Amino acid sequence: MLALLLDIDGTLLDTFDAILEAMNVALAQFHVKPLTEEELRPLIGLPVERQMKMLRDMEGFVVDAIADRYYEVFHGLVDRGLRPYPGVPETLERLAGRPITTMSTRRREEARHMLQVAGLEAYFTVIVGGDEVPRPKPYPDLPRHAARALGVPMERSVVVGDSPVDILAGRSAGAWTVAAMYGYGTPASLREAKPHAMIASFPELPAVLDDLEPGQR
Repeated sequence: MLALLLDIDGTLLDTFDAILEAMNVALAQFHVKPLTEEELRPLIGLPVERQMKMLRDMEGFVVDAIADRYYEVFHGLVDRGLRPYPGVPETLERLAGRPITTMSTRRREEARHMLQVAGLEAYFTVIVGGDEVPRPKPYPDLPRHAARALGVPMERSVVVGDSPVDILAGRSAGAWTVAAMYGYGTPASLREAKPHAMIASFPELPAVLDDLEPGQR
């Protein structure tokens, strides 16, 4: 049985508006130009620190402070409620019995908080976070850590994510990869990352897993 390593933002939950709001609240506090939707959307999945380097050429202590403030604001926005993508709870119910973990850049406790608020935590065997590995996606550290947490080999693991960095991380780690085409990554960028399969909606995932199970990369 293949194990699942699931991204959260843009794959399970539609959180873009909250991400953008939290980022801009944090930036305003430090008198930094706000981000536009067009700037931020392609970089969802990268750590805040990396986003700030790429978008505002900022790094160091001030960026660490911006990231901490972003997480504080985002945490409060999560408490207002989160919206899973259509069919996510029902599909996770169908997949019950598989080893399932997170593969999100989110700090582990925030990932847990999000899944609790969304009513999805019970479907996860274990929850891991991007703060538990030295290098973020697209490096292979996070999927390898997630697979170890489940006690499964990489070749029996499937990374599901909506960003090219999800697919690149999964492939570099030796996992199967499934691109969620309905999330924040552009279709062209996701295809360029060469996922093993693509889904237009989360309920398509069980059939894709059935197709991957007997196959060879």
